[in-house]
Amino acid sequence: MLMHLRFTFESLNTLNSPGEYMRYYRQLQGFTTRQFAEKLNIVSATVLAYEQGRFPIPYDIAVLLAKELQISESLLFDDFCVFIGVPYTELLHIVRKRHGLNQVDFAESAGISPSIYAKWESGSRRPSRKIYHKLKAIYPEIQY
Repeated sequence: MLMHLRFTFESLNTLNSPGEYMRYYRQLQGFTTRQFAEKLNIVSATVLAYEQGRFPIPYDIAVLLAKELQISESLLFDDFCVFIGVPYTELLHIVRKRHGLNQVDFAESAGISPSIYAKWESGSRRPSRKIYHKLKAIYPEIQY
């Protein structure tokens, strides 16, 4: 007896983020979130956060994920992940100085509070993906 199973997966053309690629290939290979987290020695909540785009996938984790999923590493990180992976604090500082702005003026031009920006530049907080794209539109040199 032959059995034909059909799984419905989203089209690769509709995937927009590293997390969506991660989820697609994880599900394609039949891993549950928990199984995948155990293979990577991380907690399930972290896998979900990566897949939902709440956390950028760090480069070293992207390498492990790609190896486990047998896909290209480049699918698992985008310009935001690269931005977060490089010393974004230094890059923000350099861009701000290049434009001759103090922290308050830079924050105002980006539409954020000066205290949040100060935390970014000190490294105690990092910009969200949404704010990164806003900053990139204002200051194209932020893009790596």
